[in-house]
Formats: sequence, C-alpha cells, structure tokens
Amino acid sequence: MIPILRWTLWQRRWSILWWSVGVFALIFLNLVFYPSFRDQAAELQKSFENLPDAAVQLFGGSTDFFSPIGFLNSQVFFLMLPLLLGMLAIGMGSSLLAREEQDMTIETLLARQVSRTNLLVAKGLAGFIILSIVTIAGLVTTLVVGKFVDLDVSTLSVILATLDCFLLVLSFGAVAFVLSAIGKARGASLGIASLVAIGGYLVSSLAGTVDWLKAPSKIFPFHYYQPEAVLRETYNWNNVLFLIGLTAACGLLSWLAFRRRDIG
Repeated sequence: MIPILRWTLWQRRWSILWWSVGVFALIFLNLVFYPSFRDQAAELQKSFENLPDAAVQLFGGSTDFFSPIGFLNSQVFFLMLPLLLGMLAIGMGSSLLAREEQDMTIETLLARQVSRTNLLVAKGLAGFIILSIVTIAGLVTTLVVGKFVDLDVSTLSVILATLDCFLLVLSFGAVAFVLSAIGKARGASLGIASLVAIGGYLVSSLAGTVDWLKAPSKIFPFHYYQPEAVLRETYNWNNVLFLIGLTAACGLLSWLAFRRRDIG
C-alpha cells in the first residue's frame, strides 16, 4: 500500500505545487486590497445594504461585507476557497482510480499481490494528503496576509473555518470517489459530484429566501457549512457530523463496490 501511496503522490507532485500556488495567489489578491475597502467601508456598506435578499444569500447571507469577519467570509471562505478546493477534490476523487483504469495499469497493480482494499485505501489516502497540503497552503496564506493587512480575526477562528471548508470539500471528493469505485465513467463522477457541490451551494444559499427550498437544502453538504458562524464563534459543531458521516459512508460504499467489481 505504501509504495502505491508514494507513487501517486509523486505522480501528482506538480499538480500539488501549482494548486498551492494558485490558492496562494487568489487569496493574496483578495485580501491585499482589504485596507482600501476598509477605508471606504461606510460608503460601500450603504450600497450593499440595498442588494436583493437573494443576492445577499449567494454571498454568505450577510450584508456585513466590510468588517474583518464579513470581508474574510465573503471573499475567502464562503465561495472562493470552497470553489477552488472543491474543484481539486472532485477532480481527484474522479481520477484516482479512473486514471489507473484508463492507463490500463490497474490490472498490473492487482496482479502484484496488491489487494483491492489496499489499492483503494492508498488512493483515498493520497487524495486526502494532497487536499490537506493545498488546504494548509490556503490557511497559511490567509493567516499571513490577514496579519499583514490588519485583518482583525483570531487565528483559531481562521483555522476552524478552514477545517470546516476542508471537511466540506472532502465530502465532495468522496462522492466523486465512490462513483469512480462503482465503475461510473470519469465524466459521470465529475458531473454528479459537481452537481452536489454547485447545486448544494445554490439551493442552500437561496433557502434563506425561498421557503420551499429549506427542506431539500438539508440533503446537501453545503447546508452544514457556515463559515461566518465559525468566524463569529457561534457555529454548531454538530453540523460537521453530517460532512464526516457522508465522507465515511462514501468510503464504505467505495470499498463494498470496488472489491466486487469486474476490472477486466
């Protein structure tokens, strides 16, 4: 299992680097202009208070865009970081096994007395490590740039908000991974997992203004992701049980499906 894990990480070393650079660059560009927004906060706030409720919900559910917490929530944690890490997680989840099948190397791996369980665990663990590395790059960038621009948010709150984001996107990747393990084509796993992510964002965001969406929103991971509440230290951490449970369930289903699949 360890050789497969090492090989997968080595294969994706440049991907890890460039994703980390991309996350760093986008977070830096978003946060470095905070002092300019802060100096004009009163005037800008009046404009944003006139936005329709639906538009407000799509940007985090609060018109408090220019306080340190509001800015960090709207510019980093509510949309940009989940979007970037979600793309990475879904792409990996759909390709960790599918790439081996497309390259016709999976049969060779299994012929070398590598059990299907070990192969599945090695691939899943590689995805977890890669996602963790890029997430940590985003966390460090947020903390360092935030201190540089005097973004007055506690370090612990930023760490916990990043953890919440990590658990969210990990669940997206797990959905793509289980579909790949079942034997769905990579395109199908990408599409369905993206639907869960983007559809969940839209449904959960609009549930604040559209009553009939409140019940359906609860089946999507995004409903349980509330970064502003984390930053304000009012988050109900029982919500993460849904994200952890979904990821664990996908892992179990992946194992049950993959060990019985006809690979040939």
